[in-house]
This record gives sequence, structure tokens and C-alpha cells, in this order.
Amino acid sequence: MANGCRLAWLIDRYGKKVYIYEPGCAIIEHSGFDIQLSGEQVFPGFVLNLGEIGNF
Repeated sequence: MANGCRLAWLIDRYGKKVYIYEPGCAIIEHSGFDIQLSGEQVFPGFVLNLGEIGNF
């Protein structure tokens, strides 16, 4: 974030958690892979289905 990153996801496949980082915002933590991550305004239209990652 200090270098200008506008969106970051930390995906813990084994712990089945996702951490979402955005400048000026609190870190958002999701448990489980029953969500989809969107690229929001950084990558409009990009969607990552975490359910597919959890199957590996």
C-alpha cells in the first residue's frame, strides 16, 4: 500500500481465509471460500471465484 497499490488480496488456501487490503480502509477478513472477489474499480469486470481455488 505504501508503494501505491490500490487493491490487494491475501488468500490463505489452507486456512480458507481471505484478507482484502485497500488504502485508507481496515483490512477485511473473510472465512471460507464461498465468495467471489471482484476487481472493483482497479480491474473492472474481473471476478475471482474462490470456490474453485478451495477444490485444489
